[in-house]
Amino acid sequence: MISSIKAKVILFYMVVLFTVLSVLGILLYFSLSRIVYDSIDSSLLSKAKALATLVKDNGDETEFNFSDEVMWEFNSPKSKSFFQIRRVDGTTLEKSESVGNLEFPYSPKAEKTTFQTIQFKGKAARLVNFYVPAEKGDSRKGSDLVIQCAEGMEDQLKVLNSFKAVLALSILGILLVSSSGGFLIARRALTPVKEISRAIDRISESNLSERIAPANIPQELKVLASSFNRTFDRLEKSFNRQRQFTSDASHELRTPLSVILSQSEIMLRRERSAEEYQNGLTAIVGASKLMSDIIHKLLTLARLGADKVELKMENLDLREIINDSMELLKPLATQKSVTVNVWGDEQHVISGDRAALLELFTNIIDNAIKYSLPQAKIDISIKKDQGFIFTEVRDTGIGIPEEDLDKVFDRFYRVDKSRSKESGGVGLGLSICKEIAKLHGGRIEIKSKVGMGTTVLIYL
Repeated sequence: MISSIKAKVILFYMVVLFTVLSVLGILLYFSLSRIVYDSIDSSLLSKAKALATLVKDNGDETEFNFSDEVMWEFNSPKSKSFFQIRRVDGTTLEKSESVGNLEFPYSPKAEKTTFQTIQFKGKAARLVNFYVPAEKGDSRKGSDLVIQCAEGMEDQLKVLNSFKAVLALSILGILLVSSSGGFLIARRALTPVKEISRAIDRISESNLSERIAPANIPQELKVLASSFNRTFDRLEKSFNRQRQFTSDASHELRTPLSVILSQSEIMLRRERSAEEYQNGLTAIVGASKLMSDIIHKLLTLARLGADKVELKMENLDLREIINDSMELLKPLATQKSVTVNVWGDEQHVISGDRAALLELFTNIIDNAIKYSLPQAKIDISIKKDQGFIFTEVRDTGIGIPEEDLDKVFDRFYRVDKSRSKESGGVGLGLSICKEIAKLHGGRIEIKSKVGMGTTVLIYL
């Protein structure tokens, strides 16, 4: 079984070409044969008719008025023209000297003009049996005549055989040239496939940014190249997420691990008082809680950033989700004496995952409370705009510098690292919120001025 695409293409091309050329050659050969035979038959029929005009049957005897000019063509022993005149019953009345002692094949039942190819004197010849009915008024039985004229076909057959040989050699030559051309065309046509293969071979874990350039690829293979590029795009994103996860985890976990390790070593160096042990264990518990929070949020980001995220979609009242978030954050708001107001009583129903949306609004409102001044107010409003339901969370907190607004969604980014550590933040909350909004077909926008507060717009 042929496995090479190139061989299959060439073989198919050659079979089709051979079939077409063979059919065309056969048609040409038979057309030429028909022309040659028609030419000979026409000539023989003309001669037979001419001889018929020179034959006169008066009843008692048959007269042949052949002139020397007429007979000159038939009388040479080496002549290629022959005739024989018979009664319809087969009786020979006259024949040319070129016939000699031989006889043409004859069927007494023939009562119409016929043509046939015969072997005469060891060579092919064309024969016409020209039927000449008796004159009107002649009621004698068997008085009808049959004039047989023949002509050697040796020269015409040589022409036909030469044509056949030239035709076969031409077909063979065309097949050879075409197979060479087909091989070159097939190799050139498959060159982009080799280029795609080489490009794929160059792509590795350390070089996932390599892509197949579609510029020089034929239109038929651009779909394949695009599919490969999309596949490697997904692979690159997946590897990048893994690298980012590993890098972020190792970087952020280093500090709490250092705290746990250092506190443990200090307490183990010598006997400590109960208060010192309590302080050391308190620091270890705090560091452990920070590690747990970091790991939980990293795993959440990894899950949300996966290619396939299973969300339990259902119809939800957005105000109800916000109220649940406020209920969770009520102790924090009470502690900082921050008032949170939700404006608008209209019901806004969206399709979403309850747990994911609860985490989104909890993170946003939590940030608003943490970075607001004591006795501050936070206003939350829900509106419809251009097919979206958007929620506006406005606080009067410390604000974010304009140059940092584009970075707040980056993992582990903190505008003020000292304040973030004091408030317990790890810089992952907004990254999680962005992924949740994206999974729900929405987006998050932030507007802020230092000292005047921050406004977060959540479009869902």
